[in-house]
Amino acid sequence: MKRVVTGVVTAALAAALILYLDPVLFGVAVTLVVLVAAAEYSALAQRIVVSRTVSWALWLAVGVLALADTTANELIDVPLPAGLTGAGTWFAAAALILALATAVGLASHADIRDRLLTSALFTYGALWLGLFLVAAINLHVVEPVLLFWVLVVASLGDIGAYYGGRLLGRRPLAPVLSPKKTIAGAVSGLAASCAAGVAVVLVWRGPEALGVDVPVLALLCGAAGQAGDLVESMLKRAVAVKDTGALLPGHGGLLDRLDSVLLATPVFYVAVQAGAAPSLLP
Repeated sequence: MKRVVTGVVTAALAAALILYLDPVLFGVAVTLVVLVAAAEYSALAQRIVVSRTVSWALWLAVGVLALADTTANELIDVPLPAGLTGAGTWFAAAALILALATAVGLASHADIRDRLLTSALFTYGALWLGLFLVAAINLHVVEPVLLFWVLVVASLGDIGAYYGGRLLGRRPLAPVLSPKKTIAGAVSGLAASCAAGVAVVLVWRGPEALGVDVPVLALLCGAAGQAGDLVESMLKRAVAVKDTGALLPGHGGLLDRLDSVLLATPVFYVAVQAGAAPSLLP
């Protein structure tokens, strides 16, 4: 029951933030959420390789990406030199994150292999969390319901996989990474993602707007969500912990709740930018 109550409350809060906040306030809110998730990721990373610099560097990287995105979208007015507008903003952000990854590795007192691993873990965390942040902000700018759509698809896919696996699961999907996940659960999750994606479009835009791109993208985002879930399982198994934190009763940490959307959201954003979601565009 605790898990259900927490899930309902967090889902309602997320929907309210997405659908009713203006772009600037939403950008601030989602950045704060990602910073909390970054703290949980850093705690996992520092169980693998001891480095005091991972946390602050990851927070700085997330902040840089948020600033670059809000500046590029002109959501905030930040005076920049002419050479740092447009693509130059992103090049500068990427260069700074690369410099941070280098500094994190060099500042470690571990042996050479662990220094490289520290840099790699930092870089993965910056991309995993940072690309979600950028995609979420941009989707919200285009149309808040687009972001709502992909979060519903990924989240209900996660729920479908959980309950489908419990009811029908026999053969394990990835026994080394997550022994409880099953092939039946994965299939159930994809079916739930597809159904959720179609349902949102039917309610939002009506049957006439429904195209073949909707179930295809729902399946793609659902698969990306399950991959993100497995990535988090891999990290937790590497350090032998059940949850990334205790912020959400019944769910664990914030990263435990976001794992399925962290990869699905940037994948969906790329599809939207490529023009592969005509039924979903306003």
